[in-house]
Amino acid sequence: MAELMGKVTGTSKGMGGSMHIFSKEHRFYGGHGIVGGQIPVGAGLAFADKYFETGGVTMTYFGDGAARQGSLHEAFNMAMLWKLPVVFIVENNGYAMGTSVERTANHTDIWKLGLGYEMPCGPVDGMNPVKVAEAMAEAIDRARRGDGPTFLEMKTYRYRGHSMSDAQLYRTKDEVEEYRKIDPITQVLDLIKDQNYASDEEIDAIDHRVKDLVEECVKFAEESPYPEVQQLYDVVYEQENYPFIPHKL
Repeated sequence: MAELMGKVTGTSKGMGGSMHIFSKEHRFYGGHGIVGGQIPVGAGLAFADKYFETGGVTMTYFGDGAARQGSLHEAFNMAMLWKLPVVFIVENNGYAMGTSVERTANHTDIWKLGLGYEMPCGPVDGMNPVKVAEAMAEAIDRARRGDGPTFLEMKTYRYRGHSMSDAQLYRTKDEVEEYRKIDPITQVLDLIKDQNYASDEEIDAIDHRVKDLVEECVKFAEESPYPEVQQLYDVVYEQENYPFIPHKL
C-alpha cells in the first residue's frame, strides 16, 4: 500500500508505484512497464532455480494482450529446451486494455500457443477458484519433478475498466452483470458453506480481520514519509561506479 502511494516505506522505496512493485525478500519480481517483459524474466528466474538447485518454481503471469509479444515465443522455446521449472499463466479476460481477443489474433484459444513447443498446456475456468487450484497444483508438481514448464490459460473476466480512464465502450453493462453471477468470491463462499468448512460467525470474523488489516495498511502508508530527492540517485546508480553523481543536490 505504501508503494502505491509512493512512500519511502514501500517495497520499492516508493519508486516503483503500481507498475514496478518488487520485493526480493518475498521473491516477488512482478510489475513491468514493458508489456510482456515479465515473460522472459520468469523463464530467467526459473533457470536460476534449476541452475542453483533451489527446488523453486516460478509463476509467470501476463494478460491476453501481452501474449501477443514475440518474447513469449522465445521464452517458451528456451523453457521447453531446458525443462525450466516455470508455470506460464495467461489471464485472458477477453479485452486486454480494451481490444477484444478476436481483434488481435485469428484464434481465441491462447493456450494453443503452447502446442507449437510441445509444452503441456490447456484452458482453465479462471472464474472457479477450485479449478484454478487443481490446475496450478498439477503444473507446479510437474515443474518440481523436473518435467519442465506448463502453459495455462485462465479464462476470466474483469468487472471494472482497465484503468480509471477506461470508458469501457467495448462491452455492455448487461454483459458485465452476466459475469457477476459467477463471481469467484461468491463461488468460494458457497463452497465453504456447503461443505461446512466454516460457520457464518467464522466467516464474519475473517471479513472483519481482513478489513482491519487493510485499514492498518492504509494508515501505515498514509503516515509514512515520501522519499528524499537524493534517493533518485541512491537507488538507481551505484556511487562507486558513477563518481560524477553528486552526493547532495
